[in-house]
Parts: sequence; C-alpha cells; structure tokens
Amino acid sequence: MTVAIRPMPEEMPPELWRGYQPTSAAWQGSVKEIFITPQSAQAMVSVSTVRAFADRGLEGDRFFRDSWDAVKRSDKAVSLIEDEVLELAAQEIDVSAIGILTRRNIVTRGVPLIELLGQEFTVGNVRMRGIRLFEPCGHLVAVTKLPSIFKALEHRSGLKAAVVSDGIIRTGDAITLEQSSQKFLAQAG
Repeated sequence: MTVAIRPMPEEMPPELWRGYQPTSAAWQGSVKEIFITPQSAQAMVSVSTVRAFADRGLEGDRFFRDSWDAVKRSDKAVSLIEDEVLELAAQEIDVSAIGILTRRNIVTRGVPLIELLGQEFTVGNVRMRGIRLFEPCGHLVAVTKLPSIFKALEHRSGLKAAVVSDGIIRTGDAITLEQSSQKFLAQAG
C-alpha cells in the first residue's frame, strides 16, 4: 500500500533563524535527549539509545519507513532541536520543560543547528545531512494543547536531517561537522 506524502512546505529562510548562537566558532555539541513515537498523535517517548538507518530514519519512530529518497522527502527522517532554544521557549510559555512536547527526535546541546544546514555531520557514529530549517506546525499546537508553543518556537523550531549511514545514537554522543564541511565553513567565514 502506498502512503501519500504531503508536499514539502516552504523552507524557513536562514536569515530569519533565531536559534542558538555559540560564543566561539569552535563549538562542541552533544545529544542531550532522544525522543521517538510509533504513531503520529501519540506522546513522544524518551529513549537513551536508538538505531538509525540510512534513508529510513530512527527505528520505532513514526517517520521510520522503507525509503524517504523514493518519495523525495529525505528531510522527514530525523528532526533536531537546540536545548538552548527549549530553555528559552519554556520560560516564555511558563512551563518547566518542553523537550518532549516539541515532537523533535534529537535535542542537542552546544550545537548551532544553522551551521549543519546543507552540511554532513555525525551524531555518535551516524552520519547525517542537514536538509532544511523548519517552523512549528498546527499539529504541534493541537497535540500539545499549548497555543503559545507556536510563537515560542517560531524561526527556531529545528533542523530536518537525512540519515546517511546506519548506526546507533545515544544520549551524550558527540555531534560534529564532517571535516570537509568544517573546511568549507572556515573558508566561507
């Protein structure tokens, strides 16, 4: 049975991004939390380890499928969000923590996601490619029942990424740019 995939919404222009800005160019980041859910509207579940499969996504997650490239939606495999943004957003909407509410798979710490856009990077031993920045959606508001979450995450809702290699991702794993991406960013800056 073929599942219809909605067309990709417009990408968020990078110049509007208001996510984490590191204090130095040499950042060191890691995985703070991992969340998955088998069904679209079900609550996210925190896990300490997850298996990632190239072109398929994270095992056990609602977006795990046979092939994202086949439907031209490699951006659907994994979503990342910055812990620094989550701290600010939680304060803005007066809740203690919102990581699990954002419906993102990987919460990062010390990682400026905008620098991963269009680049290959590793999360633990899994290689990924940053596909697009994105905005919060109406589904997020409906599931969380927090209308203010939309505004709190506007222009800093995360990064969609493709999984390029199979492997295991664990909380605490390092997140690093691939060497070729680091050289490109150094030359551009």
